[in-house]
Amino acid sequence: MNKSSKLQSQSSQLIFNALITVGAKVKIISSRFNLMKVDFLDKSFFLKSTSFSVNSQPSCIIANNKFLTKKILRLANILTPKSYLAKTAKEVKRIILEKEMFPCVVKPTTGSHGDGVYANIESIEELEQILKYTFPNKGKREVLIEEYVNGIDYRVLVVGDKASAIMERIPAHVIGDGVNTLRQLITKFNKNPLVGKKHEKPMCKIRLNGEIKRMLNKKGINLAYVAEKNKKIFLRQNANISTGGIGRNATNTAPPLVSTIAIQATKAIGMQIAGADVLYDPLSKKAYILELNNTPGIDIHHFPVIGKSQNVALDIVEYICKNNAYQIN
Repeated sequence: MNKSSKLQSQSSQLIFNALITVGAKVKIISSRFNLMKVDFLDKSFFLKSTSFSVNSQPSCIIANNKFLTKKILRLANILTPKSYLAKTAKEVKRIILEKEMFPCVVKPTTGSHGDGVYANIESIEELEQILKYTFPNKGKREVLIEEYVNGIDYRVLVVGDKASAIMERIPAHVIGDGVNTLRQLITKFNKNPLVGKKHEKPMCKIRLNGEIKRMLNKKGINLAYVAEKNKKIFLRQNANISTGGIGRNATNTAPPLVSTIAIQATKAIGMQIAGADVLYDPLSKKAYILELNNTPGIDIHHFPVIGKSQNVALDIVEYICKNNAYQIN
């Protein structure tokens, strides 16, 4: 592949390759910003990374705010964890105590990749430590307080009226060998050739931080702990691939409700292509929408750590070439 057809993100590159496959003429305007100009039959339009013009601007703005997303979902009677908006550490504590929300989740209203997400907070002491990370400086900051729901974490790639692919996301973890410490096992995990520096490979590094220490403290262990052989030690509550989680293709194995609610939520917010984060509780057999992503990473579906690749890029390209509403004059 020559330099002129090389984009910065793997997801963008997959879209570019799929466009070429369907016979579209593609010009890279900026490889740094993953911006492409596409000519297909009588249509001409721009694509920037995995941001697609078939999604309206208002729907993308809503998706980028987790609080607004939840308000829309509730209006549409789509199940989502109960949540409250807070702007100060004091307000966070007040709401959690008044609403008796332990265990709960605290996360920013905007952002991606699981950054700043603290799940399964079970006590006021644990909350006090987390608030130091959530509010490192004086002043206000919008955060979401959410009820904690335990279950299987799925990322559903919705394209039009179907779930193009479903990925089960397994939180960052290491497997004991009876010899190495957790710190050494994490180092070994990070040296796996499938692990990238950012998002250019199927897996991301497990980074040592306060969230991992919190998780280990809850288990009564630390990074010097030597786990017995084959014992799985989870290091984070959230299952994002970007925080060291791994993906298992579940397109044909996830409960049907998972894809159904993902499609319903995408339509409710006014989008046509989205990455829906769904939590499925196998005990209650209920599915909850956690959030929607208007610029979803699609490489995780093409390169799952476990299971078969799903060619979602081709699904997306065929859909936008047929339905793209925006054309360049």
